[in-house]
Amino acid sequence: MSVKSVKRPATSGILLAASAAVALATFDQSPAYANDAFLRGFVGGMVGGMVGNMLMQQRFHGGGGGYGHRPAPARPYSGGAASSHSRPAGNGAPPSPEESSRALASLAPPTTQEEQVILKSVTPGQSLGAVGATDDLDQIGKDYNADAYRDYTSRVDEVISRIQEAQSAQHSTKEGDVTEHAILEALNTSIHDAKLFRFETFLGENWSPERLRVMILDQVLNELGGLFDGTNRGAVTMNDLNSIISKSALNVYSRLFETSELLAANRSSTLFLQRLYQTHGDLVNGDVRESAEQLLTEASAAGVAPLDPSLRRDPNAFALRYRAERIIYDCLTDNVESMTSTESGLAPSAEMNKHVLDVTNQQCAKWASAQLIDADGKVKPQEPMPLRVIWSAKGPNDDDPSMYGRATDL
Repeated sequence: MSVKSVKRPATSGILLAASAAVALATFDQSPAYANDAFLRGFVGGMVGGMVGNMLMQQRFHGGGGGYGHRPAPARPYSGGAASSHSRPAGNGAPPSPEESSRALASLAPPTTQEEQVILKSVTPGQSLGAVGATDDLDQIGKDYNADAYRDYTSRVDEVISRIQEAQSAQHSTKEGDVTEHAILEALNTSIHDAKLFRFETFLGENWSPERLRVMILDQVLNELGGLFDGTNRGAVTMNDLNSIISKSALNVYSRLFETSELLAANRSSTLFLQRLYQTHGDLVNGDVRESAEQLLTEASAAGVAPLDPSLRRDPNAFALRYRAERIIYDCLTDNVESMTSTESGLAPSAEMNKHVLDVTNQQCAKWASAQLIDADGKVKPQEPMPLRVIWSAKGPNDDDPSMYGRATDL
């Protein structure tokens, strides 16, 4: 049985499995926080196994193509490499990369319907959908309206409606001063006071003013019920609402600062592995990558540990810890060639581990301490940075004008 005589359902199954493996690799998360090596290995093994079985059937079943048929007589070996029968049959040798490539190339592509089934099963992670994505991705297979995350005017209407319903339920006759204009003005003031406009200036990130307003108002709606409980008979003033809006803006700032630094730390750890591949190419195999991921985790923990007592006392403790990890990853990336290279190429794992930990303690921990801690042991004032900023011994390289835009609220 030749490869081209494989029936359509079999080829579709192989291509669908291969598509799933590619899709999983596309949405692979950063090695510092997600390890999907087992899942990708399972899918890759399944695909490779099917291709290998197909080629072995091609060799051993010359005419029938089924496991119940007797193997065809072996053809004389001519020393050529033109076909899969150019080597003695029955030797059990695995297919070569060239044979696998020819087998996959001969398969017909999946139908449009089959492709849609695979694509609809793929969606980016929730953390990327909530923050940090470069634009509004239309996730195939996920039915939602992206405009809902920017429609802050409907949230304003909902706040007013909730207040009106509470006043009607309490039969309140007191006239209120809550208006749409007053709420919008309070939003602008809270965004400025909480310095949320800083996020708006990061070009290519999802911190639009509309999204920020939606985040604030969603928290306001969660807190609104507390204004109706008690003896005020549902009477809510704009002054009461202002305090909730201001508090919600500060909470949104803290949450976005923390999430932004978490994503940036993931990006920096990925850049380390990227530089490692760029330096050593094919010498970096799966074992090296897995050990490098674990090594990065150990190095960041060792570098951040001396700073923990000071960072814990800061209101943005989690964000600053992610920032310290981010700085350490950027420091290690800057030294990747010297830490992982020998005269013969890639250093052995034990030697690489020692170099990375030495550089972390002698250099990278000092980078993080100089950026975050002052001479008195207190945390220096910090502000959010774009995801694309790379840290150096002197501080963040944030002078690239392509990373910034103008905030609409200034």
